[in-house]
Amino acid sequence: MTFGRQKRLLLGWLALVAPLPLPFNEVVEWWVLVAYLGGVLLFLRRAQQDPPRWLPTWGLNVLGLAYLPVFLADLFVLNRGHLTQPVLHLILFSLLVKLFALTRERDKWQATMGIFFLFLASMATSVHPTIALFLVTFLALALALLMRFAFLHVLAGFGRHDEALARLPIGGFLAFASAGALVLAVPLFALLPRIRSPYIVGTGMGTGATIEAAGFSDAVTLDSIGTIRTSREVALRLQDEAARGAATSELRFKAATYDLYEGGSWRRAPLVGSLPRGQGVRFWLHPVSGMQAAPVPAQDPAPGAGEAQPAVARWMKIWLQPLHSRSLPLPVETAVVEPRLANLVIDEGGAVNLSFIPLEVVEYRVGLARRPVLTGLAPNLAGREREPTLDLTGVSPRMAELAGRAMGDGPLPVRAQRLETYLMQGYTYTQDFRDRSTANPIEDFLFRYKSGHCEYFASTMVLLLRSQGVPARLVTGFLGGEYNPFEGYTIVRNSNAHAWVEAYLPDGGTGESWRVFDPTPPAGRPASEERGAWPLARQAYDFLLFRWDRYVLTYGLYDQLRIVSDLRDLWDRVWRVFNPLAAAPHHGRESAGPLAAPAATATPERVAARTPVLVLALLLAILALVVLRLVRAYRPPLTATRAYRRLRRRAARAGLALPDSVAPLAFRRAAAARYSDIAAPAAKVIDLYLRESFGDRALADDEIDELEEALSQAERAFMTAR
Repeated sequence: MTFGRQKRLLLGWLALVAPLPLPFNEVVEWWVLVAYLGGVLLFLRRAQQDPPRWLPTWGLNVLGLAYLPVFLADLFVLNRGHLTQPVLHLILFSLLVKLFALTRERDKWQATMGIFFLFLASMATSVHPTIALFLVTFLALALALLMRFAFLHVLAGFGRHDEALARLPIGGFLAFASAGALVLAVPLFALLPRIRSPYIVGTGMGTGATIEAAGFSDAVTLDSIGTIRTSREVALRLQDEAARGAATSELRFKAATYDLYEGGSWRRAPLVGSLPRGQGVRFWLHPVSGMQAAPVPAQDPAPGAGEAQPAVARWMKIWLQPLHSRSLPLPVETAVVEPRLANLVIDEGGAVNLSFIPLEVVEYRVGLARRPVLTGLAPNLAGREREPTLDLTGVSPRMAELAGRAMGDGPLPVRAQRLETYLMQGYTYTQDFRDRSTANPIEDFLFRYKSGHCEYFASTMVLLLRSQGVPARLVTGFLGGEYNPFEGYTIVRNSNAHAWVEAYLPDGGTGESWRVFDPTPPAGRPASEERGAWPLARQAYDFLLFRWDRYVLTYGLYDQLRIVSDLRDLWDRVWRVFNPLAAAPHHGRESAGPLAAPAATATPERVAARTPVLVLALLLAILALVVLRLVRAYRPPLTATRAYRRLRRRAARAGLALPDSVAPLAFRRAAAARYSDIAAPAAKVIDLYLRESFGDRALADDEIDELEEALSQAERAFMTAR
């Protein structure tokens, strides 16, 4: 096997691995990757045969010119000016052609650079956690290639081309180097400056599946929620800060509201303005007519205090996955939002929106009241003909007659509940709509098929309420979730998407307000929990994805500042353990002054607080002992030559600097003449040095003991004399 053949095979295998992640994010088409891999496999077969002739330089240039019109068509016609795919196609083609033209040494390095660019493209367009496995695999192969290239180059420099010599046992080194590089990469990743958009993101967001936001767009049809309900992708993760466990109440997240119905589709309610902002980045929702900005208190209102802001009973932290929508899903009990953003907007139905479409996980915190906080605009009952929540489009006389019969007489809240019960009990849930007409889907649902999914139930109730003069709107969002025991948060998936109704009704004689109704039968509502081994494995995978999103993809400056703060606090705790008389002021806390009380006694609480620090100190001490033991175990043994050199260096530092040309016996005389206490141990060291250097034998164990003792005495004497 020639060295050129080995290098071609190494390059071929590395080129085979480099672009594998690209089609999973729809950055490169699968047929393009298959064609490329087929070409690389053909190259590997030809390299194994090691033929004498390869593609000449003029052939390489001709193929490059032939591909130029293909590249221009790819850029301006197929991709309409977008660079990512055409450039990757060009790199794949150029690398494949270059592999068949490896004739000179520099050609191999040019091909290596092309492979490296493919690797960068694969890493830059993939955000799925499996990319870490690809990184480790490519790192090991790249290290093997570079080591083999260097070794073969050294052998060729000595004129050796023997196949047996080319075999290099580098398995242990590759494992150690790869592990060392990964260990070093972790602190570098944590501490190096962050950039805002580190990825060239394709349509699949790095996961291989295009994420859609059916049910949260500007206009939705009656089958939008049914479409998104088939997806098991995670939409939200939430954690109750008080309970630290599964949610204790029904989870209902409001994402979007719709007022106008026409031809089987709903139009989203328009925006009305920004949410009122309190201290810091805190936004309040106010259940008042017109959503006027009421005065915001300096602190969170206590339960029952104030009329403008409802009391915050508990706090919840939420992580929103990208949904290709500006909607910010909030629990219907939300009274205050802390989104770490400068602005939030709200629509006429009380749904909160971001000012942009997020491409990464959005983290926010919400304060929840004890009852729903529905902040939609109060309907204009005086101008009913222009009020969107009373629009009668889609309502037929037959539907109005059914609504009146189902609701009966009595107070409006009671009549609305009757209608909800009527739909819930008289109709069935289904997602099978084969052979159904679409001319009037609501009438068909009511009088012909008597089955549908949640959009049909909610849309029907909205129109029937309007037929009886009750303002109502369609609301979409999420219902339910499943608790993940691995981290202690609740997962809300796309399959939890749901639609329900908000109606404007009298509120116990004290006024009117919006109320939630859900006419969908319980069998058709999203399931909250699943049992068994497969759901548990899926929850473990969700935990992995969440940690990957949180500590890799969205890891940023604030996380770095938190690490620095934690390290500072740890150092302060360690310092106080070993220096109990340290000054009291710490991180802005004021000193008690000269009249401060005596230090507190060592209570069990204080001892418990110091326990982690003591354990850490003990672990550091054990680690230091282990390192010291390893240093002593792997330290090279003392020889007479090393002892003699140490003696000369110690003498030079003590003031007896002699040229290296001075012979050992002359050095012994000079040292004895200047330092009388050094004469005997120096003579012993020099005697053993001459015996080892010119006696053609190694020192015995007892002689090495004598050498160590003599060297130690001489060094102590030099230090005393200095």
